[in-house]
Amino acid sequence: MYSSITHIFSQRDREALTVHIETCVTPAKSPYWNPGWPQEIEAALLDAVFSARATYGGPETGVRRVISRWREYRKCESLDDPTALAAFVEKPEELAEILGNRQRVAGNSTTKAECAARLAKALTGLGVARAEDLVDSDELRAAFTAVPGSGKKTWECALFLVGERTPNSLLQVIAFTSYAVGRTLDGESAEMLLAVTAESLNVERAALEHAVWRYQRRFPLPEQGSELKVAG
Repeated sequence: MYSSITHIFSQRDREALTVHIETCVTPAKSPYWNPGWPQEIEAALLDAVFSARATYGGPETGVRRVISRWREYRKCESLDDPTALAAFVEKPEELAEILGNRQRVAGNSTTKAECAARLAKALTGLGVARAEDLVDSDELRAAFTAVPGSGKKTWECALFLVGERTPNSLLQVIAFTSYAVGRTLDGESAEMLLAVTAESLNVERAALEHAVWRYQRRFPLPEQGSELKVAG
């Protein structure tokens, strides 16, 4: 079937990106083939904190297991109320027990469970009541990154997982797709090519973008306007 969007890109471009995906981020090589946590800010915060400097795991292990245990505890369909996590600021050991994970943040200052609770508390104090309220504002970023154990990468991760795209996350998608086709694409073209490729592979676009972004963020962020040099 003819598609005006598909027609914008050559067959070579689409095949090149497919090969790059198959080389770097197939489900067999990447545990990140899920769409993130749109409309579930609790899950996004837990994922952002517990995936830092740790093995992500599969559906029943690692980060996903932490979120599953929290979902079981909450007994609700959608994990979109940060006050539930914030309620554990004064009892972080209880939260760690619920999550079944006592990993500590970088620097060993606190547990990841306590960090997640503190992040939720900081955000709710600034009016964040659900995932759609988590946006890339200076005020929210400052409060988030001030929490011990958190930082800019954790902030970017939380935003990405709720569906909020930042200039940095777009640059990483651009870098991945540009490397594949051998020339620098603009943001719109990179996103469109990724969407077309997801359709041709019969996979969810959000899941593909998540896998691509997680892979590419391991490498230095390319500068805007400069030639993109990324690892293949």
